[in-house]
Amino acid sequence: MSKLEIKQASIAKQVFNTTDVEVLDQVKAVLESQSGDWWKNLPAKMRKDVEASLAQADEGNTVSHAEAMKQVRAWRKR
Repeated sequence: MSKLEIKQASIAKQVFNTTDVEVLDQVKAVLESQSGDWWKNLPAKMRKDVEASLAQADEGNTVSHAEAMKQVRAWRKR
């Protein structure tokens, strides 16, 4: 088996064993993005989340990188 075939088999096994529909949707979106309009191929929830995030940024509802890192560090300590 080539390195490529080993990698394909490993990924296929992970996909087969997952029961997380969101993960499967994301894998599907990634694979479909190679062949056309990646935005249309994203799951609807992901498009909605991205659009909501962009709207928040347009409204100035953002945090600095330093603040985001501070929040991540606090979450990790829990």
